[in-house]
Formats: sequence, C-alpha cells, structure tokens
Amino acid sequence: MKFTNSEKNPRAVKRRCAKINKAPLATFRFTAAVLMIITILALIPASAAATVISGDTRLEVEVAEITPNPSRPGEDLLIRINIENTGNDPAENVKIGIEEIDPFIFKYSTSKVYGSGTNTERIFKIDQIRQRSKVELNFHFQVDSRATSGVHQLEFTIEDGNMASFSKRIPVLVEGNPDLVLVGTQIIPAGLVGSENPSSDSLVPNQEFYLRTTVKNAGNGDAKNVRVMLDMNGSSPIISLEDNVRFLEKLEVGSSENLSFKLLLGSNAEVQPYKIPLRITASNEAETLRIDKAQEIGINVLHKAEVDIGSLKFDPEIPVKGQKVSMIVRLENVGEGEARFVKAKLEGLDASGSTSAFLGRLEKDDDAPAVFTFIPEKTGEHEVTLLVEYDDDFGQHQLSEDLTVNVINDSNSKVPLLIGVLVVLAVAVFFMKKKGKL
Repeated sequence: MKFTNSEKNPRAVKRRCAKINKAPLATFRFTAAVLMIITILALIPASAAATVISGDTRLEVEVAEITPNPSRPGEDLLIRINIENTGNDPAENVKIGIEEIDPFIFKYSTSKVYGSGTNTERIFKIDQIRQRSKVELNFHFQVDSRATSGVHQLEFTIEDGNMASFSKRIPVLVEGNPDLVLVGTQIIPAGLVGSENPSSDSLVPNQEFYLRTTVKNAGNGDAKNVRVMLDMNGSSPIISLEDNVRFLEKLEVGSSENLSFKLLLGSNAEVQPYKIPLRITASNEAETLRIDKAQEIGINVLHKAEVDIGSLKFDPEIPVKGQKVSMIVRLENVGEGEARFVKAKLEGLDASGSTSAFLGRLEKDDDAPAVFTFIPEKTGEHEVTLLVEYDDDFGQHQLSEDLTVNVINDSNSKVPLLIGVLVVLAVAVFFMKKKGKL
C-alpha cells in the first residue's frame, strides 16, 4: 500500500480528520436552533397575537380603560382601546367591528377621528392610521340587567385595506347585585305543626307559634354574610323563645334557604293586629354594596270563645211517660272571646215536642238556658246526645255530651222517687267529673 506525502505526515492526517468532524456538529446546532424557534412560536396562544401584519404595517390593540370595573347589570360600560400602527407604512381603510355578545349591548363610540360626534354603527372605518402612531377609541355599552356575575367576553375584529384581519377578545368582569326577599312566610300555631293546613294568621294570647319563611336571592349576584333577624322591641307582647338571628355565610343567585323562629304571644296581648318586624342584612361578594331592608309580617290577635255546659235539670224532676217535661241546660261561655249563633239540640230522644233551642250571643262569662219541652213516649233509659254549635272569630265550633234520660211509667209510686234521686245523683256525678273534682 502506498501513501501520499500528506498521508505519511501524521499532523496532516489529524488536521483532515478535524475538518471532517466539524461539519456534522454545525449541522446539528443549526437544526436544534430551528426546532427551538418553532417550539416557542407554537407555544404562543393565537389570542396573544393581537396584530395585523400587512406589508410594512403592523396594527396592535391595547386596552387602556374599563370603567366601571367590575361592571354592574343595568349600568353603562366604557371600554377605551388604542389601535396602534407600529409598522413603517400607514395602515389604510382600517375597519373595526363590534360583536354583540351577551350580556353587552353596544350603544355608540367616540373618537377624535369622528370629530365631536358619535358613531352608532357596529362596523365603522378609519381612513388612515399613520406609521408609528395610534388612534384612541371609546366604546360605550350597556350591561344587560339580567347579567349574572362572572367574566364575560367582548370581541373586536380589526381589518385593514389589504383584507388582513384579527380578532381581539376583551374579558370584562361583571358583578351582579344580590336582591334578597322573603317568600312563603307562614304563622303556624305550635299545636298545628305537621297538620295538613297548619298556617294561620290569627292567634290567642299565651300561645306558642312558629314563624316560618324562606329567604331567596332573586338578584343577579351572590350575597354573603346574610342575616335574617327578628327586630323585636321591648313593648311588643311577642316574645322570642330562641335565638332571633339566622346567619348564612353565602346565598348564591337563584338559591333559597328555609328559616324558622319559635315565638310566644304573651298573655298581655290585646285583641288587635300586630306586626312582626324582620330585618335582612347582607353584602355583595366584593362588599361594595350593603343590603339592609325590613319586612313586616302581620298577625291578628283574637280571643277564642268556649261554650260549656254549666248545669242540667228537669221540670218535673222525674220525667213520666206521656206527660210534658222541660229539660233545662244552662250553657256558659268560659272563653275569652264572644260566642255567636249559639244553638243546641237533642238527638236520639224518643219523644214529641221541641228538641232544639237557639240562644244567640254569649259574651265572656255569660250564660243562658237552653230549654227543651217534650213528651216522652217510652219508659226506661234513653241515650240522648246534646249537641251545641256556635261561632267565634276563629270559625265554627261544636261540642257534644252523651246523656241518659230515665222515663218512668207512673208518677204516684215510690219507685219513681228512687229513680229521681238516682237521676239527680247521676247528673251531679257527671258535672263533678266534668269540672275535674272526681
């Protein structure tokens, strides 16, 4: 094998190998740099590239002001933007389009390029934006009164005369205001809890009851630190039997919470309407709005009548078959209210004559006789029901008592006397039991 002069020289061989090894290394570095640039460009979001590049013009959009921030439902909103041409050539026939996206409603825009007037078109044109300069635009919107809290988007579309375009979305924070109301409020006497129709707007003194209500957020923003309280004063006969404040850390839009308060109507309550004052306090999420509102729940205080049987007697004392007899039942009103349309009747009596009586009106502590005149047709023990009906401020009432009427055949014998004594004793025992003395 033959070698050239260079091959025979070890240093020349070394230099040639070095040249051969450097070429792949340079290629690798170039390729890596290109891949890195491509990767960085791929990581840039499309929305961040808010520019139009057309020839040697370059349009960019900058949000200069959002007022108020956060915005409020039903109120006006100002968005001020700057459209800047950072290129070396003027941008011609620039069009700006406004996309109406709920809950924002475009009203008009103002800018020096329009002179002193306003522009009410949602798509309008700027004839020229010079190189290295910017145009300030003011856009006026109204926020829909039904808008809910959260971040909403407004979209602008920018296009130049060469049909190069891009879209710019501007996030706008909308913070709705809570509106707290009380719904479904009921007054429920303690004895009617769990019944089919427990609600009542009338109470009697010395009666326990529950005030049940539902607090609802009917607004378009969340409420925090919600307090519903009974705003009682010392002169009211209505007494709270437990804590008179209910606290909710948060009440979201459209949500509600059931509340219950246990109360007592004092014995000193007069017959008249009363109002239970409820107070609601809260704030919005940012604590920029304070809620302090009052609502009153009305109740009627009435006195209930209670008709009872005071006494019962016969004339003559011993009913005789075929002879007229009067049964006298004295009814008394032992309640606090007036009894009206008081009437009584006997049911199950085998006799002819009058078996009903109408007494009319009984005031508190009043009494009156119900007289039944009849002729017994059979001897022996008769099971009779005394039925009493009356009205008061709470409606209709009814009471009944089962009685035994003994009818004899002959008033001249000694047996009737014994039976009469037994009847008197039976009536006495009946009323002593009724009064709780036996």
